[in-house]
Amino acid sequence: MPRVPRAPQLLIAWLAICLAASGCQKREAGPTGDIVETLRAPRVDGAPFDPKVLRGKPTLVLFVSPTCPHCVDELPAAQAAAKSKNANVVAVFIAGKAENAQGVIDHTKFDGTALIDDGTLRRKYGIRAVPLTVVLGPDGFATEQLRGGVGQERLADALADAR
Repeated sequence: MPRVPRAPQLLIAWLAICLAASGCQKREAGPTGDIVETLRAPRVDGAPFDPKVLRGKPTLVLFVSPTCPHCVDELPAAQAAAKSKNANVVAVFIAGKAENAQGVIDHTKFDGTALIDDGTLRRKYGIRAVPLTVVLGPDGFATEQLRGGVGQERLADALADAR
């Protein structure tokens, strides 16, 4: 039986390791400073929002768009994760109209806080793609940032780590 040269075997092993590692999400620190204080945006219904109500519990802050299917899928997962960990959840719609955001809220039965950003938060945090989730500790500071749709289990784990 012919012997396979060692170099191709090493290359195949290296590729397998790289592929396996690409499925793992690297922990990303997220923005610095007191994030809660910056969440000054009106609610989707136009009512004012006092971000201080978020203090004392971990919080998931999801930056989303009403036209993003991954965002729509992530909202119920975030809500379930927050409920399972006795945490807050906030959706910040960084694009679109309030009516469209309200449609997503109604469709997903999202009962967390939903805010409409006028572009201030999007620019402040350099958000270019959604969904983007920032996990806050009870003090309002970011403990982690998650890009893309990560699902309920990963969000719940991040909240547990934020305590």
